[in-house]
Amino acid sequence: MKVLFITGEASGDSHASNLINSLRKINPDIKFYGIGGKKMEKAGVKIIYPSDKIAVIGFSEVFSKISNLKEARRQISTCIKENKFDFAVTVDFPGFNISIARTLKNMGIPIFYFITPQVWAWGKWRSKSLSKYFKGLFVIYPFEKSFFDKEGIKSFFLGNPLLDIVKSEGKLKIKDLPSGNPLIAILPGSRETEIKRLLLPILKAFRIFKEKHPGSKAVIALHEEKDLSMTQEIGKELLNGIEIFHGRTYDIINCSDLAVVSSGTATIEAGILQTPMVIVYKLSYISWIISKILARVKHFGLVNILFSERIVPELIQKEVNPKRIAKELEMVYEKRENISKQLKKLKPLLGSEGVYDRIANKILSMV
Repeated sequence: MKVLFITGEASGDSHASNLINSLRKINPDIKFYGIGGKKMEKAGVKIIYPSDKIAVIGFSEVFSKISNLKEARRQISTCIKENKFDFAVTVDFPGFNISIARTLKNMGIPIFYFITPQVWAWGKWRSKSLSKYFKGLFVIYPFEKSFFDKEGIKSFFLGNPLLDIVKSEGKLKIKDLPSGNPLIAILPGSRETEIKRLLLPILKAFRIFKEKHPGSKAVIALHEEKDLSMTQEIGKELLNGIEIFHGRTYDIINCSDLAVVSSGTATIEAGILQTPMVIVYKLSYISWIISKILARVKHFGLVNILFSERIVPELIQKEVNPKRIAKELEMVYEKRENISKQLKKLKPLLGSEGVYDRIANKILSMV
């Protein structure tokens, strides 16, 4: 059996590799091919094109990577023609994956979507393509299934996979981190563009917060080591007294009293670990204008969307400035016990552990 996986982002690479491991437990003879990163490669996937070359955030960033996206499409199209795949799984990354799904569908290859596009927030026109090209949609939030049910599109909510992976490993303990009260985790994102837009205002906000709380300390949690030199170049003297770690995000969040988090999956991760946070998000001007026109949701922070109310502050675009971040961080610090208590209710909304195994079994039962 041959299976194709396609993703375009670091989080997708992680989720795909875990699902691949679950599929392999059921059928050890499956051969995997795809577009992905180091984790998929470690899971035994023959990488056709590296996903980090096509990762983008927002609309305008697509233009800077058009040549890479075209090359990735050529490579994967050739791979599809040369191999008879039994099925394919696309993970997130809708702009690229939906166009590839059309090619796969035309060749009679069953396609499953794991972590579907946020059509409930914007881009509702994509619902028709999801219904037309995909044999099964595996959503990770209960409200997504409700949305697709109303649209008459078959989908499955078997739980959120973060429940399987968001666990403090204990490799970093409180004694390994700077001694401070409070200790603040800074998560500036996994993409280069996110770090460039968010890190500086967050660091400046921490300096403002520290003036009122001189005993406070901050640590930066990076997704990968490759972002270290860029982080150091951006932060410069603002990084004095601030330690930087990579690959230890869950331990850092778990040990911290507060967090400033780039919007996205990390907000759910911090929520699962019950760490009060301020959510920040900043797009390019063009991407912001487009998203503002298309958006159909009251909140953009996933934690707040799940609760249908603003549990934690969320700041976007011009609001992402040092004074405003510091102000909201102060508010979160004052209300931290109440926020943590509310975040305890998050995990039951996401289902139960064993998500990857359930999805793997469901997919194999459908092919």
